[in-house]
Amino acid sequence: MENEIEILIAALKNNHYHPVVCVEKAASAVPLLLDWIPPDASIEGAGSASVLQVGILDKLRERGNRFSEPGAELTETGATRKDVLLVSTNAVTLDGKFVNIDGMGNRVTGMVYGVRRVILLVGANKIVRDVPEALERVQQVISPFHARRLGMKTPCAATGACSDCNAPHRICNITTIISKRPPSVDFSVIISKEDLGLGWDPSWPAERIERIQTAYGDEMDKFLSTLPKRE
Repeated sequence: MENEIEILIAALKNNHYHPVVCVEKAASAVPLLLDWIPPDASIEGAGSASVLQVGILDKLRERGNRFSEPGAELTETGATRKDVLLVSTNAVTLDGKFVNIDGMGNRVTGMVYGVRRVILLVGANKIVRDVPEALERVQQVISPFHARRLGMKTPCAATGACSDCNAPHRICNITTIISKRPPSVDFSVIISKEDLGLGWDPSWPAERIERIQTAYGDEMDKFLSTLPKRE
């Protein structure tokens, strides 16, 4: 793992991301984030489980940072531009590519345009060898589990496997691969040696997989309980 993280950090720096910081414990990201994000900055959180797990959002609210609801990018006067997108990624490859699959697009579009600064909080469990492994993991592991937790009426939620469906509530409508830092965005990365958010390899020990699933589920349940109920 140590060697993989060193390779990843070097690749991300070569791909023009700055700063790229590694922390031993996920909680160590909190003081960094408080330092990087100005108290008057507006923030889009996009419902990231990784961000929820480190407990940074309450601290930002307490000091006066303004938050938008996930996906809320329009006002009566038109499009708004958030100061900070604080989020994670579905997977990151060892050569420094961020791979994401999204349903609405609020998360992935903000990573490339329309936000002044993007800060990615990436757990060790998100690191993969290459793009094919990233896509396989997101499609066959992350998306089915996420759809089931959300109670979505999709084939993958029922079967646990992607069938490239045409369901109205499909959560895999948009796929992005960010190869290098988008030129219009300040883009910072924090890598945690602890697992964060959703993602695992089926070959990993069952104990690690269960720990990832449980931590993710607990945080998402709390988050979903704060949102308006869907009809």
